[in-house]
Amino acid sequence: MNAPTLTAFPLRLVCFLALATSQSGCAPGAWNDQPQTGFDAFLNTIENQCPQRIGGVVISTLENNDASFLDITSRLYYGKIDADGYRQYVTAFRDSSAETNQGIDCIISHLPQTPPPAPGLLPRTGSAPSAPPPPAGAP
Repeated sequence: MNAPTLTAFPLRLVCFLALATSQSGCAPGAWNDQPQTGFDAFLNTIENQCPQRIGGVVISTLENNDASFLDITSRLYYGKIDADGYRQYVTAFRDSSAETNQGIDCIISHLPQTPPPAPGLLPRTGSAPSAPPPPAGAP
């Protein structure tokens, strides 16, 4: 009995799939030298300008290891929650020490004057204004 052999077509397919898979895990901007903009630039700014701690954890560590911190900070950046709602959320899950409030103050101080348009995936939450519900019986 002869052992099955790879033909040229399946081998090319396997090589293509391996290459495509290896490249798909890279961030969209990972291969360019362009300066970061938007929320990524905001995170870089607060990482470099706000060395304070929040709840005993350095802000840069929260950015890299705490999804809920990133989520609530992005909501603040895009104007989906206001500064008071942000402070309430962060102090509820961390602490309300002077050090934490200084870190929050630093983050808030670096917000853009006008929030940029959100990517569209962030629903409104917290104390930000929202549209009233439709009247009862409305289609």
